Parts: sequence; C-alpha cells; structure tokens
Amino acid sequence: MHRSSPRSRTTAVLASAAAVLGLATLAPTTAQPGNPDPRQRGPVVLRVIDGDTVEVRGDGRVIPNGEIARVRLLEIDTPERGECFSRQATARTAELLPVGSRLRTERDVELKDRFDRYLLYVWNEKDVFVNESLVRSGHATKVLFEPNDKYWPTMTRAEQAARQTGAGLWSACPTPTR
Repeated sequence: MHRSSPRSRTTAVLASAAAVLGLATLAPTTAQPGNPDPRQRGPVVLRVIDGDTVEVRGDGRVIPNGEIARVRLLEIDTPERGECFSRQATARTAELLPVGSRLRTERDVELKDRFDRYLLYVWNEKDVFVNESLVRSGHATKVLFEPNDKYWPTMTRAEQAARQTGAGLWSACPTPTR
C-alpha cells in the first residue's frame, strides 16, 4: 500500500476544495502578473432595453462596482418601440451584446444624460465597436449630442456606407427621419 506524505495530502485536499469552490479553471488565460485576465474586466450586460440602451452591472471603472446602470450608446439613435425597424435594431444589439457578456467602455465629455443614463462608446467581447457596427449595418442612424463627438467622423462614414448599400432601415423603412 502506497502512503502519501502529509504535504501531498494537503495539496490534494486544497486542489479538491478549489475545484469545488470554482476557484480552479481548466481554460487557459492570457493573464500575466500585473495584467489581469481581460475576460474578467468590464461591465456585465444584464439586459438589452432597446437598440441603443442596455442595462449593465458596473465593474468599478466608469460605472461604480456592482451598480446596476443604464448605458445609452453615444452618437447613435435606433428606432423607438413601434417604429419601423425597431425590433430588428433591438435584436441586433442583443446579438452584439448578449446577456452575461462583458463590455469595454469609453466615455466622452459628458458622462450622463438628463435621464441619469451613462453615455458611452461600447465594444463587445469580440472587440467590435458596437456603436459603429449598428450604424454601418443600418440598425441605427448617427446622431450628435454635443459635446460628445469623439467618433463623429467614424459614425458619419458608417452611415454613408449604410445609405449607399441600402442596409437595414435605409431600405426597410419609407424614409428614416433621423
């Protein structure tokens, strides 16, 4: 019979406890000392409210840690509920920002609007610039609420491309009023 040392038994017990508690992970990470795992950073999507607004749980950077907050995507506007292409815009945002996923956010000059929503540029876990993607695919139009204009040239080019190809609402709706 093989007898293990007290040290190896302790190691085995600790490893088992870590696995049970979910402290151990089988997936490799890119984390390095002083460089946390990027998958563990950013606000978490709780729900998509409409095409240009999501609810998130803050991570302590822009939005306080644990705070449940609404984020209004900057420099874009999607059709309101009941308007032409609103369901498609909301569905596209939900595809880009699935519940439980993490965001990378960037602020501009003004952090909040009069409705207390955070005004942010958002990238998803695949590093897609969601604000621009929605405009380029025709699920949103560009809209400028000064002084927040950091990506205005990007949004202008994205909308021009969507209009030229008749993407999304540009061909589905009689005349987008935005």
